Amino acid sequence: MFSWFSDIKFNRNQRIGILFLLGIILVLQIFIFYLNSSYSADNFSQGDIPKDLIKQYDSLKQIRQQQKKTKIYPFNPNYLTDSKAYFLGIDIKSLNRIKAYRQQGKYFESKEDFKKISGISDSLYNILEPYIDIPNFVNKKNYTKTYKLSTKNINKATAQDLRYINGIGEVLSNRIIKYRNSIGGFKDKAQLSKVYGLEKEVIDRIWKVFYLPKNDISKTPVTKQAINTANEEDLKQVYGIGDQLAKRIISYRNKLGGFTIKEQLNEVYGLTPEVIQELWRYFDIKHPRKINHKIDLNEANIKDLAKNPYIDYQLAKKIVSYRTLHGGFNSLEELKNISEFPKKKFKVISLYLKIEP
Repeated sequence: MFSWFSDIKFNRNQRIGILFLLGIILVLQIFIFYLNSSYSADNFSQGDIPKDLIKQYDSLKQIRQQQKKTKIYPFNPNYLTDSKAYFLGIDIKSLNRIKAYRQQGKYFESKEDFKKISGISDSLYNILEPYIDIPNFVNKKNYTKTYKLSTKNINKATAQDLRYINGIGEVLSNRIIKYRNSIGGFKDKAQLSKVYGLEKEVIDRIWKVFYLPKNDISKTPVTKQAINTANEEDLKQVYGIGDQLAKRIISYRNKLGGFTIKEQLNEVYGLTPEVIQELWRYFDIKHPRKINHKIDLNEANIKDLAKNPYIDYQLAKKIVSYRTLHGGFNSLEELKNISEFPKKKFKVISLYLKIEP
């Protein structure tokens, strides 16, 4: 297709000229690339640019980097937490001014008040201003001045009582009440951290106002649920059980075909004795799984014994060896005589075994 190009002949001077031209183009490309990469405000000396412009550039650059890291959501500066301030790019000095102002019992009435009192830079304020959400201040101010707590016992506090705390609005107060009712009242301060959306700073403020009397148990009766029909959300109401543990409990329950005795719950990985004890306060085995087919301990071979969910292949071999050596088992209790037999699991293992007369 390009046969005409192959017919073109260049003499020695023409070839030198072409190479020289290519060399010039290459040098220019390198120079332009170097110029573009080095021509930035970062490389100017302070003598070339006024200090005010350098300071403003650094401030804008810092804000831009912060914008890339986080997505800004609407916020009320009257309930600004340390973590929220950090993500918004508010420095420590400004945050301390905000805290000092709020500790006096004062509220920001407008966006301009927030800017003036916090002392944040104009550039940062211009970024945050569209997201500052300050509700009707007058109602809030009158509420904080005139409202009196009906109680300081957190197990008797109303949603309105809880909204007295800086950082708790309608959503969080209702969520706390709902969770408190689901567990029959708070028994331990750590249980409050189970409420979704409550930050540590807000929890600390709660315990500065409210208290939890010793041995304070709500009079609300706890109706125990059937653990064999409970779903993940039901299980997560128990203090100490999150998404992963709830899934493990249900997965293990399905593997067994349902819990027969409480000891089986001890086999779920990650469940501590304290959490198990708490769980049985709200759940019960109302419909135990019936084991209709039990393995005959004196007749079963190694493969049959290994079908027991608590007997592995090595333990099955030891059981058969013991049976052969002693001429059979007279009772299930004899299993405890086997070397390295898991005696703590005897009760659950024996559920699946029988000895025919």
